[in-house]
Amino acid sequence: INIMSSRSDIFHSLGSFSVIGPREIDLEIVTKSSTKISKPEGKLLIDKEAKWVCIPGEYYNTSIYVCDQNTGEVLCRTDANQDWSRAEVTYLDNNQIAELGVAGFLCEILFRNRILFKQGLVIHASALSWEGQGLVFTAPSGTGKSTQAQLWVRHMGALVLNDDRPALRLENKRTYVYGTPWSGKRTLYYNASAPLAAIVLLEQAAENQVIRLPVAEAVAKIIPRCFLPFYDQEIMAMCLNNLGKMLSGASVYLLKCWPDREAVELLHQCLLQEEKS
Repeated sequence: INIMSSRSDIFHSLGSFSVIGPREIDLEIVTKSSTKISKPEGKLLIDKEAKWVCIPGEYYNTSIYVCDQNTGEVLCRTDANQDWSRAEVTYLDNNQIAELGVAGFLCEILFRNRILFKQGLVIHASALSWEGQGLVFTAPSGTGKSTQAQLWVRHMGALVLNDDRPALRLENKRTYVYGTPWSGKRTLYYNASAPLAAIVLLEQAAENQVIRLPVAEAVAKIIPRCFLPFYDQEIMAMCLNNLGKMLSGASVYLLKCWPDREAVELLHQCLLQEEKS
């Protein structure tokens, strides 16, 4: 990502992911401040805290903006082109909430949409690097992703790549898991990657049990955990194709578990058996 801005201070949270020197630019973001930001006119795709608008026929055909809940004033807005390779971000002058939203919210949205066009995606999960392998724990919020990840840190010496929103990407027919600078409410991430060994779907249970899932069943269970453009059938078809390729080279397990060391050891044994087979 190449960010052009006169306010480098508002991007301090991305500092550990910065690089110096020439690099291939996959996403270019231009930022500017303004005393007033207009609401885009077009087809409303998503009407939540962040509103998404499609503007057919325009170069920047997607706009995303956030309003002040009390006044309705637009705090920040981004306009992106069709493949999310270029975007303009506008934020309200002298407004701390608007400034925080640029790097911590809008840049994340731009990244997770752009990576879809680079054979990747962002998943709601806790991702680890363990003995040179990538492990991804995913489940609905509150199920225990972070808890299982911390058990692996404590008992297996694993490193947390990202505790909430890691990225997966196909490279030379192999899937890698990456840390990203966005990790939800907890600031827990690391600028590193590892080849994906397994994705683990979690369910709370009184007894520990591991079940290996076939790819077709795994895809259906993992889709709800991914940040995907469900409103765009064409891009969704591309994403599903990429997800299928990602999972064909990795193991997917359903871990029904209690948050204890026994669950760690059970999954560990499955991974060791997978290596031997």
